[in-house]
Amino acid sequence: MSKILQKFLIVNLAVIFILSACRKKEFDEFYGRPETLADPIYQQLQAKGNFTRFLDCIDKSGYKETLSKAGSWTVFAPTDAAFTTYMSENNLTEINATLASAIVRYSMTYDGEKVERLSDNLTAKGFVKNVGFRRRTVYYDFVYDGVDNDGKAIKVIAGNRNGTYLPTDFNNKNLTFFLSPFVTFAGISALDYNYFYPNTEYAGKNVGPGKIIEQDIVAENGVIHIVDKVLTPPQSIDQYIGAKAQYGAFKSLLDKYVSYNLNTDITHRYQVLTGKSDNVYAKNYSVLLGFSPNNENYLKEDANDAQIGMYTIFAPTDDAVEAYAKVLLKYYAKNRLQPGNYKAQLNELFSLRSDIIRDFINSHLYRTTVWPSKFNSVNSFLGEPTKLAPANVVDKQFLSNGLFYGVNAAQNANVFSTVYGKVNLDPTYYIMKQALDVLGYAIPIKTASLKYIVIPIPDATLVSLGFSYDPFYPSSPIRGDLNVLRRLLQTHIIPLGDRDVPNFATTAGILKTSGGEYIKYNNGFFSSAGTEDLPTVADKSIKIDSVATAVNGADAYAAKVLMYTVLPVSKHIEKYGTLTTDPYYSFFQYLKNNVTLYTAATGAIQGVTDGSSYTVFIPTNAAIQAAVTAGLLPELPNGAPNYAPTDAGDISKVAKFIQYHIIKSTVASDGQKTGSFESLLKNDSGDAAKVTVFTNTTNTLMLRDVTNNSVNVLLGTTDRSNVLSNRTVIHQINSYLKYQF
Repeated sequence: MSKILQKFLIVNLAVIFILSACRKKEFDEFYGRPETLADPIYQQLQAKGNFTRFLDCIDKSGYKETLSKAGSWTVFAPTDAAFTTYMSENNLTEINATLASAIVRYSMTYDGEKVERLSDNLTAKGFVKNVGFRRRTVYYDFVYDGVDNDGKAIKVIAGNRNGTYLPTDFNNKNLTFFLSPFVTFAGISALDYNYFYPNTEYAGKNVGPGKIIEQDIVAENGVIHIVDKVLTPPQSIDQYIGAKAQYGAFKSLLDKYVSYNLNTDITHRYQVLTGKSDNVYAKNYSVLLGFSPNNENYLKEDANDAQIGMYTIFAPTDDAVEAYAKVLLKYYAKNRLQPGNYKAQLNELFSLRSDIIRDFINSHLYRTTVWPSKFNSVNSFLGEPTKLAPANVVDKQFLSNGLFYGVNAAQNANVFSTVYGKVNLDPTYYIMKQALDVLGYAIPIKTASLKYIVIPIPDATLVSLGFSYDPFYPSSPIRGDLNVLRRLLQTHIIPLGDRDVPNFATTAGILKTSGGEYIKYNNGFFSSAGTEDLPTVADKSIKIDSVATAVNGADAYAAKVLMYTVLPVSKHIEKYGTLTTDPYYSFFQYLKNNVTLYTAATGAIQGVTDGSSYTVFIPTNAAIQAAVTAGLLPELPNGAPNYAPTDAGDISKVAKFIQYHIIKSTVASDGQKTGSFESLLKNDSGDAAKVTVFTNTTNTLMLRDVTNNSVNVLLGTTDRSNVLSNRTVIHQINSYLKYQF
């Protein structure tokens, strides 16, 4: 190689070295660790000097490396003083590796956040301010020893969804904190916090039973908040209730909705980690329950919805379950269940009527947080607030996935305590109960604030009428003519509004049913349009056997069904309008001879539509004569009524008169309905002439026509008012209604 070439290479290598050195310096300046960057979490705690116990736990748990390098964590670090108190309170001289791991993992939450951000809920769309009070920790329970439904020892893992298990989710427990922004947003106060943590002062920066005493220490790999308590993972609802013997009866009912399902993914993971060969079964609660007591994930409607919500359970003690078992077993224990203790009988009841046990459980489950100050403002899974009070609470726990209230009384749920409850619990009325549920009539009558009378229909009666319940047809389990059944059920459901339950034994009156038709009661007997059609006097009314009160009314029991009528309205007018001495005689004679309004072959009245409700006001024979004299109806030469006119004008006059005496609504003397109602009579523009009911009491019913004349409904014992017809009520009036067209 020539000297010239050697010199050239030396110069070039020197230039390359210089350039490389410059580039490395630029690289380090851009990508290197900034000198101003705070140390990682572990090193900062180490430097402070008063976290030796917590650092020892970190070392034992294997999280030293994690907390010493890059990442994003929020760590709630307890001081050495906090550990001294904790160990003294728990009689500990040392913290083993298992406990150390639990403390560290439960003190770590994902994503490093300052206090100002902890009350915000991180959703798929971003942060929502002030609504959060929990964060997912690193801690989760893994496989544990349990027993299956047959009592066989197995390896178990808790379900992590409501009704199922996903092997990709670790079912992490959440850490709860009470920060001022959330407390204000939720409308709660220090009283709610101290209800569960009476020995800790509420400071607006509380984490579980502790307080944040120093906040927002920024580290390379997250944020540190110093707390004055050692935080340990609470039990889940499932873990707590399973460990407390006083809730054994309620737990045994919960267990009926548990299944253990072999999970191959977790089995493999467990076998690899432990070297053991056991299979692992996921413990899943049925989706029929309000929530799964072992699910730490809340609803999962959003990935982080556990930040803003948790469950609540009111768990009755054994004594409370035993006391309420008398309600649940009232119609079963005597004839259908083997004698024995209440637990065995409830187990048997489950095999007969699992829906009763399911509703009993769900009445105690809430898919939301029921704060102590909001006991009566949050609805259970059955859609009703608790009827219990804080005084009923004998045990209170802030658990990992929900609030736990141990109570000395069971929830008296609407499905058992209302008029619906009697039908629901008594097997004699099982078909009716199923029909009420399937056909949509159950919700109003099991709403405690709505007053009703229900007249239960026994299964034997419904079967005799051609109805049955067959769950083999899940989309239509009620077999039979549903149109008939709907009308029948409506006749046996009576809304009371603000009225009290009548004294059926010694009084008389009329009641409007939920279908708009009416039934009557008189000194211990019911009657309906259908029963009054029957030829035998004894069959026209039905004896009321007994009346059972409920929180929203009463169930009135009768041996027979209150049938509706299928006869046209005209047939009930004809019934009292055939003889010259009959009260409806003159009115019916005009009706039956009016060819434009009445069809003799069917009894149909033009304008009266099947399925609609009407009231017919029939003037007395004397009032009809007065209308004839006044020129509103055609007359004979001698001044008597001309019932069969041939003149077109007279025929029209009769039709208009009759149409104005029929309104499009049912009105009876029950004190309920007043106002202006359209009649069948319309002018040339199609506008209906109206009749006003301006007084309605149980013994007075007064009308006003368009000329402002008042007319009284005759309600005496010999007058034909409150006559029940096909979706229609017929009244006798003392005068006639005058129209102006």
